[in-house]
Amino acid sequence: MTVFIDDVNMPVINEWGDQITNEIVRQMIEQRGFYSLDRPGDFSTIMDIQLLSAMIHPGGGRNDIPNRLKRHLCIFNCTLPSNNSIDQIFKSIGVGYFCPSRFEEEVVQIIPFLVPMTRVFWQNVKIKMLPTPANFHYVFNLRDLSRIWEGILKVKTEECNTVEQVLKLWCHECTRVIADRFTMEKDKLWFLARMRIDAESHLEDLFEKFPDEPSYWVDFLRDAPEPMEDDDEDMSLEPPKIYEEIPSFEFVKNKVMIFMSQFNEQIRGFNMDLVFFSDALKHLMIISRILSNPRGNALLVGVGGSGKQSLTRLSSFMAGYKFFQITLTRAYNTGNLTEDLKFMYRISGLEGTGMTFIFTDNEIKEESFLEFINNILSSGEIANLFAKDEMDEIYNELIPIMKKQQPRRPPTQENLYDFFITRARSNLHIALCFSPVGEKFRLRSLKFPGLISGCIIDWFQKWPTDACVAVSRHYLGDLELVCSPKVKDQVVDIMSWIHESVQDACFSYYDRFRRLTFVTPKSLISFLESYKILYKQKQVHIVIMSERMSSGLDKLDEAGASVSVLKKDLVEMNKVIVVASAEAEEVLATVEQSKAAAEIVKVEVAQKKGSAEVLVKNISAVKQVAEAKLEKALPALEEAEAALKTIKAADIATVRKLGKPPYLITLIMDCVCILFRRQIKPIRPDTEKAFIQSSWDESLKVMSDTSFLRKIVEYPTDLINAEMVDMMIPYFQYP
Repeated sequence: MTVFIDDVNMPVINEWGDQITNEIVRQMIEQRGFYSLDRPGDFSTIMDIQLLSAMIHPGGGRNDIPNRLKRHLCIFNCTLPSNNSIDQIFKSIGVGYFCPSRFEEEVVQIIPFLVPMTRVFWQNVKIKMLPTPANFHYVFNLRDLSRIWEGILKVKTEECNTVEQVLKLWCHECTRVIADRFTMEKDKLWFLARMRIDAESHLEDLFEKFPDEPSYWVDFLRDAPEPMEDDDEDMSLEPPKIYEEIPSFEFVKNKVMIFMSQFNEQIRGFNMDLVFFSDALKHLMIISRILSNPRGNALLVGVGGSGKQSLTRLSSFMAGYKFFQITLTRAYNTGNLTEDLKFMYRISGLEGTGMTFIFTDNEIKEESFLEFINNILSSGEIANLFAKDEMDEIYNELIPIMKKQQPRRPPTQENLYDFFITRARSNLHIALCFSPVGEKFRLRSLKFPGLISGCIIDWFQKWPTDACVAVSRHYLGDLELVCSPKVKDQVVDIMSWIHESVQDACFSYYDRFRRLTFVTPKSLISFLESYKILYKQKQVHIVIMSERMSSGLDKLDEAGASVSVLKKDLVEMNKVIVVASAEAEEVLATVEQSKAAAEIVKVEVAQKKGSAEVLVKNISAVKQVAEAKLEKALPALEEAEAALKTIKAADIATVRKLGKPPYLITLIMDCVCILFRRQIKPIRPDTEKAFIQSSWDESLKVMSDTSFLRKIVEYPTDLINAEMVDMMIPYFQYP
């Protein structure tokens, strides 16, 4: 048996510098087997095993394998093919497709020039754009050349019949495969300049037809054919996927708006409201191009709110694919992920339907999730994903499908599995939506190389000014501002200016304090939404205040009218006052006469007042004495109340059950009976106690009341009168 180990340097190095998996491989090579873990002491010998392994060159964050394992292997350094070999490979592919039977003669003749030009351009990019810690994904290999030619070979005869169109297509494919991963604008400018230099050196006289402006090619511009009565029933009514150059950005925007409205009507749970400014349209066309290719996987890198997920969903809908995104919960684990992957493999491999798996870095609950993604991107399969009974069920459903598509291929299990995996790889598209912020993205890309090598990268740059203005105009367009159209346009412009100013402040903050802060496109959208809410609140507040002011002015007008009426009434009242004054004079004369009689009465009142004052003084003296006694009695009263609150129902029950209670308790209960105005025994001397006999029988009746404790606690002291006090004085004087 031959065992092939791919990416043998991938296992993590532990704290002792070992790779556990490779140590097990080394042990198998050296010892020819393993000891059994189930039966200690039994040695299992493994025979007739041949090991083959592959790994990428170590360095740049990639591990090396231990020397103890390396010494057992014959090492071969697989270099790239020579330039002639590379040209021969792609020339055979290009010339074979662009043949005279398909394309015009001038198109056929230019293809031999494009083959070495593409290879030289790719080599120049690889020499210049080297990987760095910041741009670790600047890794270029033969996959890039293959992807460029894969895109070129998608074109049909009708859409590419001139040299100008061929060169536009070549520039478009090179830009999509290589330049879309660049993180800085200066890299893209160098890329375009290098492209013109290499094209000029290889095309010679044909360089005058080289395009000055970039072009974009898509396959979603055609409308679905209208059904006719004489059409075949098996005829597809889906829109044809014709790879062609876009007429204009405005045309594409109108087409995409139609798709978005259809998406909102047909897909429940997702309501898209996207602003298709220039950059958004470009990224949409880039993602659509990636997903339209078999085995087309995308790595979309950008800060939050850039539109990665929304554009991917819309691109999947435009391509006629389903899209899937895991629902992350607290209990979501590897088992749930495998179930979701099974579902996607059944859709793409068994049903043959296009499926886009949207996976974000926020959904990486465990790092092991990326192992599954890396396996899908690298080989297209996950070991032991389906159980044997599940695979048997898939094989039974897959046999008629394979017989229809590949009638000459025998339906063995190996062929069925290969057909299933190949079909799934062609229809399942992985769209990784990651953020470049922090170290996690770089570390994950180094640990799982399939994330870079198995995907076409699209790096989302910072939104330009026109994008911010377009988004601001979209969100504030429906907002009714109480201003002129010119002022509203200025408000829209200043919104984007504020966003860009905060971005610049973040860069200055990092330069000064070395602390990273980020303002994402989502921040701009949140800012606009907050502005709309605040504006409406303030508008409502101003309307309310205006209504109040109008109401106040109305009240003032009413008051003015009332004052004018009152002035008229005042004139009439003055006349009445003159008459009343005359009458008052007469009354005053009468009062003077009565004043003398009143003086006599006043003398009598003064005498009585003196007697009353003496009485008041006596009362005050008595009051002071009473208050002094009250002050002395208050502490005792408070202590009594505090002691009273300590009594519990159980204490009363205990006293009630006493057969012969202490004499002091009986006397206390006699006082309680007096306070509650209950009948007590006639006063008779008790010779034994040298006091009067107690009324204990009546006390038992009082205590038998269920609310007795509440009554004594809430007893109204104002009911105590002098008679009660006189009756209780002998009890208080008892020694």
